[in-house]
Amino acid sequence: MPLKRRTLLAAAALCAGTGLLAAAPAVAAYPDKPVTIYVGFSAGGPTDMVARVLAEKLSQKFGQSFVIDNRAGASGAVAANLVKKAPADGYTLMLGSSSTLSIIPFVQKGIQYDSIKDFTPIALVASYPYYLTVPANSKFKTYDDLVTFGRGKDNHLSYASAGNGAVNHLAGEWFKNDTKINALHVPYKGDSAAITDLIAGRVDFAFLAGVVAIPQVTAGKLRILASASASPDRGQKDTLVIGQQKLPGFAAEPWNGLMGPAGVSPDIVTQLNTAVNEIMGSPEVKAKLLTLDQYPFTGSPAQFTDFIQKQSAHWAGVIKKSHIVLD
Repeated sequence: MPLKRRTLLAAAALCAGTGLLAAAPAVAAYPDKPVTIYVGFSAGGPTDMVARVLAEKLSQKFGQSFVIDNRAGASGAVAANLVKKAPADGYTLMLGSSSTLSIIPFVQKGIQYDSIKDFTPIALVASYPYYLTVPANSKFKTYDDLVTFGRGKDNHLSYASAGNGAVNHLAGEWFKNDTKINALHVPYKGDSAAITDLIAGRVDFAFLAGVVAIPQVTAGKLRILASASASPDRGQKDTLVIGQQKLPGFAAEPWNGLMGPAGVSPDIVTQLNTAVNEIMGSPEVKAKLLTLDQYPFTGSPAQFTDFIQKQSAHWAGVIKKSHIVLD
């Protein structure tokens, strides 16, 4: 074959190969469509509020919508089961909670997920202290008023929670057992529903997040008697801290973290973890969270996994010590 012809054929083959390569589909960058973040509690509660702050900032950072979908029920287990069954492609996530991930799966029968095996921990997001709260027109003006009455032989109290197994359920039982008061647990589907009956006086007290309690205090509808913060540096100033002044070691600080189904690719996990850490570390978001009485976390997925395990052990100890039986 003449040299010129061989050269032309080789060039043609090269061009054809190049064309084939050019025609090969490119791998889409994540995310290239909207991402859903399930929240296992009703709108207006602390988990929902921090989820919306996070979703807004993730949307800005990635240039793609991160949409909140509230699926309240069973202290977050309804949302958790939806996420567990979703494709592990990074487009279905959950803002998990302390009750959903570190309490319910370990102590309540019939829960159909494992917090470690069935999910991909991505990033811790924030935590917040609970406050011992009563209606504004309650006869209990102080912490001691409530406890003294509750210890009376024929006196009975009731307290609200965000649901069976929620942190404020366990906090209520822990408080009841350590103070020796008589109190009946009344579970609701989230803090928003619980606060309605508390304001109306249908229940006597509740442990509530500041983000839902403080506006009602300002409006003259609720009164804070004490804080369940683990640190006197957190929460409302000049508020009695139960664990520091009344019941040593008592603390109830729920937390939230971003999760995906088991098997989300390490690349997507790294992208999301980096973004969440940047968001939670920004002065703007820190200031915003403070207005919600929340405190940001940063850390790796491995640290989040370790945190879930330690929190699970902690609450298992509380349940055993306080003889708590989940309804």
